[in-house]
Amino acid sequence: MTRVHLITGFLGTGKTTAILDLLKQVPTGEKWAVLVNEFGEVGVDGAILEASGAVVREVPGGCLCCVSGLPFQMGLNMLLAKEKPDVLLIEPTGLGHPRKVLQTLQSEHYLDVLTAGANVCLVDPRQLSDPRYTDNDTFHDQIALADILIANKSDLCTDDDLRRFDQLVSASQPAKLAAERTQYGHIDIELLSLSPDSKRLALKDHGHHHHESREAKAPIALEAGEQFRRLEGHGAGHHSLGWLINGDWQFSLAQLRHWFDQLEAERAKALINTSDGCYVLNWRDGVLSEMPTRALEESRIEIITGASPNADTLETTLFACRVVD
Repeated sequence: MTRVHLITGFLGTGKTTAILDLLKQVPTGEKWAVLVNEFGEVGVDGAILEASGAVVREVPGGCLCCVSGLPFQMGLNMLLAKEKPDVLLIEPTGLGHPRKVLQTLQSEHYLDVLTAGANVCLVDPRQLSDPRYTDNDTFHDQIALADILIANKSDLCTDDDLRRFDQLVSASQPAKLAAERTQYGHIDIELLSLSPDSKRLALKDHGHHHHESREAKAPIALEAGEQFRRLEGHGAGHHSLGWLINGDWQFSLAQLRHWFDQLEAERAKALINTSDGCYVLNWRDGVLSEMPTRALEESRIEIITGASPNADTLETTLFACRVVD
């Protein structure tokens, strides 16, 4: 039996960082794997996890709860059959509703394969005073269906932010198994040993708006001789714009920082080859974080916006950051 945990949270709460931290804590002799789903088409999160050496399977280009279920189940079945992990972490898109994922995992098809583990939701307490989040049904349902709430980025929060988080925890019914404040996505692995509360699935569904005209797709890669590919998508009131770029291309890190600073977006990520080495770049609310990573075969960039982006302009300014001999 594989124990399975959902790691949820809205855009920019630090889900991928938290998973990377959990994987560093895996007990000797255990095998953990990750099934990651992204709103965008390019698959940056999956590539970031793979670059760390994690066992990963991606379902990009749609949310796990909205698609027919077949791509999710195929990805899940192949990962379980090939890797036979002791523990499986599932990272749904930050714009996705976890209810149908949980229902699928607890269906008769997986009764002899999976055992339910505690589900974790990361929250940035600063979002608890922002109507973009507090008026969003999916945001509330991710929190409601979680067994464990993690207040991430607590070092960036005001006392009022943290007070709102504490009030959220106190008002939760049924009560959460645990609630913690943390930084840099750190979650004590011992929290995952808590037994989940099956009553949470009976909570009221606030209403999930499906991702129109979107369905999950196979992970993508460049064809032989292809230098780059631009991919776009939309749904749930958001747009994704991303690029898959030949790993031989190098970009100026300084110019990329400026490019990210000029973005009008809700979220942006990159796994990219620069003249200073390969980096994971993570942008949210005007703040860019950088983390060195291993050599890349391909660079990946993805931005998520509320309004339709000017793709041609963004591509022109991005490629102007390229270092050309």
